[in-house]
Amino acid sequence: MDNVRELIQFLQPNQRLDLKAVALTHVLSLTGSVEGKEAILSLDDMLMAIFGLTLDDNATVSKDAVLSLINLTAEETGAIKVYELAKQVQPRFAIAEVASKQICDEQAELADAWSMVLSNLSRVEALVHSILDTLESTLPQLAKAFAKLEYNKKKCKLHYLAPIFCNLTQVPRGRELCCQPKYQLLEKLLPFASFEESVVRRGGTIGIIKNICFDAVYHDVILNEQDDILVAILQPLCGPEEFTDEEMEKLPIELQYLPESKTRETDPDLRRMLLECLLQLCATRRCREVLRAKGVYEILREYHKWEAKVGRESECLLACENVVDILIKKEDEIGLDNYKSVEVPADQADKFVQEDAAYVKSLLD
Repeated sequence: MDNVRELIQFLQPNQRLDLKAVALTHVLSLTGSVEGKEAILSLDDMLMAIFGLTLDDNATVSKDAVLSLINLTAEETGAIKVYELAKQVQPRFAIAEVASKQICDEQAELADAWSMVLSNLSRVEALVHSILDTLESTLPQLAKAFAKLEYNKKKCKLHYLAPIFCNLTQVPRGRELCCQPKYQLLEKLLPFASFEESVVRRGGTIGIIKNICFDAVYHDVILNEQDDILVAILQPLCGPEEFTDEEMEKLPIELQYLPESKTRETDPDLRRMLLECLLQLCATRRCREVLRAKGVYEILREYHKWEAKVGRESECLLACENVVDILIKKEDEIGLDNYKSVEVPADQADKFVQEDAAYVKSLLD
């Protein structure tokens, strides 16, 4: 610990550049281990010094400082410590504000690194409300930076903006802001649910949709006449299969007559998340009827064949079957307007979980 503490004197803004750079390189290497992170996080003066160096005039120094913050905020304890301590910096160093300014700056060379810091911080639900207070006014600019490929002129990709938006939708206020017509955030984010070049960008976008689907308040927004959100959910699950004319007419226009080159989402975790979105949308009779009318059953019928043959992910198969089991039933058989209004006894809930686990295991055997 004493050896780590001795580095603080070399991390001051007015220190010689060579000493500052070497000391910070050592700090960065320490953040790669659990013990090293614990040591640094216990030293407020060192964290304060790192905060200051993120804005250093030397590009190498500022980069290493921000990279250190990425590692230090990777776990919840470190993220909370860094976020709260940054509030005490004078002059003001609101770390979420600093990160967002860097991300929105088209000329920022560390925009990707700062987006990873903000992604780590916003993953902690306890910090989301405070972060939203800081970011609300800049959400449209952040969405613009995300939606415009090559926004950053220094070749930063800004893929980690997707998990940031996903993290913000953990809480009701974040979901409300995302769905507010005046911001049009959701419309700008949706196309990236099928963005082939980055699983981070795809995954974050699908996570946003999932968070919104789990909030029944927005089911009418999701199943709107434009079908844009439903298409974003279904498109990654679609393949090049042919349908009968009658079946094809049911599908949203964007999903009709897909080319033979059409492929499905390659990541099984993301496929499962999309299926979970559909399951949540099956909660009410009105939504179930919309899903049936839009050909969701037909798409899942073909998806299930593909998953059983090519994907072979048991959890995805189960998730698909859970949706299909609802959609193939007539409403008279279901006898419920809203599944979410049903209270399931704890012992029955445990039984269902065990049955699902047994089913998944049987598919693996």
